[in-house]
Amino acid sequence: TTGNEDDGESSSSTTRSNLLRKHRIVAASLGLIRNLCGNDEIKTNLCLGSTDHSQSSSLISSTPSALPHLLRAMQLYPTIAPIQEHACGTLAAMALRRPSNARAIIDEGGPRLIITAMKRHEEIVSVQRQGALAVRNIVSRLLKELDGGSGDNTVSGATAVEEARSAIRDRFGELGVEDVLRNIAGRHQGSVDEAYAALRDLGYSVALTKFSAEDLQEGNIRSSSKPMMFGGKHNSNFRPVYEQSAGLNNAVDEAVSNFGA
Repeated sequence: TTGNEDDGESSSSTTRSNLLRKHRIVAASLGLIRNLCGNDEIKTNLCLGSTDHSQSSSLISSTPSALPHLLRAMQLYPTIAPIQEHACGTLAAMALRRPSNARAIIDEGGPRLIITAMKRHEEIVSVQRQGALAVRNIVSRLLKELDGGSGDNTVSGATAVEEARSAIRDRFGELGVEDVLRNIAGRHQGSVDEAYAALRDLGYSVALTKFSAEDLQEGNIRSSSKPMMFGGKHNSNFRPVYEQSAGLNNAVDEAVSNFGA
């Protein structure tokens, strides 16, 4: 009996070890893809796939998109924070400056997986930061593409653009993105800038309100009539005083554009 118990414990230990090894491999693989996405051409090929024609027209090589595999990893390992962080960071990088990539991420169901990761890992600041950044980059790239316009200045053209803008925002809004950005990502000092930028680009009313650490602890901040960024939990690393500055939008844009920092 003792021998059987020992065998069972050994088997269980081996299973756990193999599972942890798999988690590390997946996280490291996503981290590699995330780093490769610092190059615009490479990240587009990874997101959309590519087809290369050699000098001989009879030879064609095709590289499939890595996006479905990335999203599948998020589905398979929802509780593993490093995997979710790297996946969200990769999506943020893919969408940066590339509307076609942002559209592909939306079409493949990326928004739901991003918001799910942020809800599941409320206290993991790195997941909150990369998730908020992914939301911001996806939305802002697509909205800027619409703002570029198709040259149709008619009323019907303007209506079509506005409907497209609303559709993009609704894809995130129906997932509860506002609550997640305000009350989860927005309460962490390490992700507040990204949450602010995402809320702003989604078109929500948002502001950074001046308050002291004592106000936050005593709950006085809740009585403010201004749009709130932070949830009710106190962060011991929070700066004693935070106030809106004239150059806030520029500072936020500069911070969130550096996705790898």
